[in-house]
Amino acid sequence: MNKRKSRTALDAAADKLREIVLAREPGTYIGREEALIAELGFARATVRQAARLVEREGFLTVRRGNSGGYFASRPDSTTIESIVSMYLSMMEVPPEDITVIATALWVEAMRKAARAPHDVIVERTSDLVERTRAVSDDAGFDEVRELERETQDVVFGLADSSYIKLIFDINVAFSRRTYQGPAADDVSKEHRRFVRSWRNARLMEFGALFQGDPELASIASQYSRKVWARRIRARFHMKSEQEELD
Repeated sequence: MNKRKSRTALDAAADKLREIVLAREPGTYIGREEALIAELGFARATVRQAARLVEREGFLTVRRGNSGGYFASRPDSTTIESIVSMYLSMMEVPPEDITVIATALWVEAMRKAARAPHDVIVERTSDLVERTRAVSDDAGFDEVRELERETQDVVFGLADSSYIKLIFDINVAFSRRTYQGPAADDVSKEHRRFVRSWRNARLMEFGALFQGDPELASIASQYSRKVWARRIRARFHMKSEQEELD
């Protein structure tokens, strides 16, 4: 019973502390511990726990020393991605579900990007197109992944949707936690086939953007994500099989 009451008090203190923080600009000085105890109206131990909780969420910054105290803050995208991806891992969400969501988000981003002004599309993607064409079949996975990330940033910029990008990045962060393996297969025939397929799929996407065709962008992006997801799963399974052998 006491444990339940303590938890309820912690929830209430954390909620009230978040309200205080959100009512002020980031960086605003809230006060030292004594002031926070008086404002929240909870015991010192509860206030400290609430402060640690809200700090982990990215809404509070604690500075030590004579000029220290509690300061209002805001979580950045990296903090959100880390927290949510960790939560998804704790829930044991199947990676396949994340792949489906990521694909749907990417397809929608491509559809929106295809509606951007033609001159803007050309300006932002021309360099990426040339670099993609120049990728050789022998390119390592890290090289391909770097171009993949740069292209994602450009496409989400063209789509002008920070929300879609945030949810997509959360999925990517979760995938990184799930699919972790060495790049030991970069010289295999399978990898070379992947690079060719990825390059062709990405050029199809760029072509759809240049034409300003949302429907073609949808088809091309679905194929591109299929190629990418297939390779990620293959690398992960290869890692798992190697671990079993070890």
